[in-house]
Amino acid sequence: MKAESAISRIFAVIGIVLVIIAAVVVYQFMGSSDSSLPTYSNISASSTSAGSSCTFKVLWTDNVNVSGYILGTNNTGTFTNDTWASFSNFVNSTFAYSNVTKTLNGTMGTVVRWRFWCNDSSNNWNRITLQSLLVDSNRVRLMTSMGNITIELYDDMPITTGNFKNLVKTKVYDGTIFHRVALGFVIQGGDATSKGITVPTIPDELPNKHSNVRGSVAMAKTSDPDSATSQFFINLNDANALNLDSNYSVFGMVTEGMSVVDAINQVPVDTPGDGKPLQDVTLTVAQMIN
Repeated sequence: MKAESAISRIFAVIGIVLVIIAAVVVYQFMGSSDSSLPTYSNISASSTSAGSSCTFKVLWTDNVNVSGYILGTNNTGTFTNDTWASFSNFVNSTFAYSNVTKTLNGTMGTVVRWRFWCNDSSNNWNRITLQSLLVDSNRVRLMTSMGNITIELYDDMPITTGNFKNLVKTKVYDGTIFHRVALGFVIQGGDATSKGITVPTIPDELPNKHSNVRGSVAMAKTSDPDSATSQFFINLNDANALNLDSNYSVFGMVTEGMSVVDAINQVPVDTPGDGKPLQDVTLTVAQMIN
């Protein structure tokens, strides 16, 4: 009986020890698996303009640590950037901002996708939903069968510039031709009707804020007011300003590729001096660039 009693006491002690161990394990497990993840709010990007400095910012309900990733992509989706960002702005003992500042340039692409991660004092991780930022540029590249032309668009012509940007972004100009070449005067293209596309007319933005000088880009139209749609022309001569400024809205300027414009102006046409090129000069792709 005494032996059985001793064995019972030993098993009881072992049982108590096992219960204590189990309680400690459960406590540690619960402590390391705190269900209260860091949460976030106030997601912001300070700018969308190409060439500007943009701060990506998020407010977290924890200030222990944060890892931040700015995912910059070009139009093909190529991964280009990976940045660690520690907390730099503490609101109080509970809240802190994470932020990364980047220049929206060509290395970031026209679409920037970004996300922040945060881990708290118990190493619980959370992340914000993937964000997308469309970079708003005022530069357009016209890729033609004779070379590239870069145009800087004017902010102070919102109707005309906005119309041109929209047509570029929706690929209306891709595959059109320069259908008019007037020697020493203009080259003209952008006829959407050649693709079976009808573009609504836009109001003239007159009087002109800019002049129809060499290298300037303006909307073509009929003799009627407010009749411009998609066609545009590039001026070859400063003297054009005298006759064109009162009727044709200038919305941009060639900044690169004027030699290509000059070359197009020299191609043979069906009516000498002012006509359609005998061999197509194609605007293969028009695209916004940073």
